Amino acid sequence: IAGALGSITLLPGFVAFPLASNLLEHGAGITQIAVFVSTLMMVGVATFPLEVQYFGKKVAIARNGFALVYSFVVAAIIGGGMI
Repeated sequence: IAGALGSITLLPGFVAFPLASNLLEHGAGITQIAVFVSTLMMVGVATFPLEVQYFGKKVAIARNGFALVYSFVVAAIIGGGMI
């Protein structure tokens, strides 16, 4: 759920990081916050049409796909699942 929400949400970093801090203070898990923030910054569902226009469909899909996978890998490392 955190990955899906981060992927479709369009927020700047100066809003995302305080939001993540607030969510952590209110009981959200570190792994979920890591997925949310990394997908928020790297996966662009809202900006996908613009990426297709400039880079082409194949590159836009590949970039977003790799970013999504990378977000979950990083979250697993941060959450302690792969250490």
